Amino acid sequence: MLITRRRSKTGMSRRTFLSLSTASALMARGAQAQSPTNPDVVIVGAGAAGIAAAHELRAQGISYVHIEASDHVGGRAYTETSTFGVPYDHGAHWVQNGARNPYFKRAQDSSHRFYKAPEEYLVLAGDQVATDAEETQLWTSYDDVARAIGTAGRGGQDVAPSTVIPMDNAWSETAAFLIGPWEMGKEMDNFSCLDWWNSADSVDYYCDAGYGRLVAERAAGLPVTLNTPATTIRWGGPGIEVETPNGTIRAKAVIVTVSTAILAEESIAFEPALPVDKQESFFAIEMGDYNHIAMMFDADIFNLGQDGYVVHQVKDSHEAFGALTNASGSGLAYCDVGGEFAQELEGAGEDVAIDFVLGVLRNAIGSDVDKHFKGGAMTTWRLNPLTRGCYASAAPGAYKMRPVLRAPVADRVFFAGEACHQDMWATVGGADLSGRDTAREVVKTLG
Repeated sequence: MLITRRRSKTGMSRRTFLSLSTASALMARGAQAQSPTNPDVVIVGAGAAGIAAAHELRAQGISYVHIEASDHVGGRAYTETSTFGVPYDHGAHWVQNGARNPYFKRAQDSSHRFYKAPEEYLVLAGDQVATDAEETQLWTSYDDVARAIGTAGRGGQDVAPSTVIPMDNAWSETAAFLIGPWEMGKEMDNFSCLDWWNSADSVDYYCDAGYGRLVAERAAGLPVTLNTPATTIRWGGPGIEVETPNGTIRAKAVIVTVSTAILAEESIAFEPALPVDKQESFFAIEMGDYNHIAMMFDADIFNLGQDGYVVHQVKDSHEAFGALTNASGSGLAYCDVGGEFAQELEGAGEDVAIDFVLGVLRNAIGSDVDKHFKGGAMTTWRLNPLTRGCYASAAPGAYKMRPVLRAPVADRVFFAGEACHQDMWATVGGADLSGRDTAREVVKTLG
């Protein structure tokens, strides 16, 4: 059977997945040959922040060398079409923050279809569609949970949401899932009410070609040297040295745009060691975990049209997903998991993850699921050695470490990325603005 269409009675807008994606085919060929031999600046990482920094340095007439550890630009923003034959965002998909996000205007000016996300929700309760009363209880619970977190954050309480939220009805766990694992990529005891309150929120938009496509197009023509990780950054002298498998790059300054988890696990060594508070900030503004379990269907089995949302009731388990169905009319459903369950499924493997989603859907839809299911795939951002997670937010008690994370060291080592933006963290727009602003700070410092 097909599920009846329902519209949510809430104006709920998700601060959601860092929309970073790329198509490496748009990279300029022979980029390494275009790089200067004695640059002013080295940019480490070619995600949205590194790309923005490169554009700003070039505009200001500052020479730079740009290196990237992976085989494509975009970092956590990656779109490809090989898996399903349609654009598939491995990372960010939601274009957020409106006019504040430079990619919003770029999407509007592009040839791609760019449009406001519908707010069409289907709520499942066990093996059936939730009743109107149950759906109302869910959104009431959601508002109660969000209000409790907001009240604590507005009051300056740098505490975990689990210490303040009401958990008093059958839909409380589901409401907590929507804000915790599905929005933050963390459980309710792993992020800060104060940090959540001070983050930007907005209405979501979609680009039918994929968010990563927009990021890749922004990088087109930039001289980025791929497959070149930074292994050591020496900053004890008058300038800096960046050690790579392909040799050492010497410059006056470096902009580091890798994730806080990569910095925390010391994938890049710093000589001498960075100040203690700087090292602590890498752990304080910690990465969450959020993955797409992407499912391709050859029909709109949810009867929601394009870009509908599906939420199923969570009871006494954190085993839950939230789905964006029929993305841009492609038939692709992003069945997303976050927090501890996302990590468990990464360890269990892709087949287990796909079977879990199919099991939940079979209970509600029946045989139509298998009849129309054409294949699936799962992202594994926590296991990715170049990211170790999806996006960063402050741990409880750690909001004060945000300015520490952003601060340069010795006017030579600068940091940028989504985690470094004041309120647009966990977004591509935040990464872009952080990269631009950090590059301007470097230019000012270099005089």
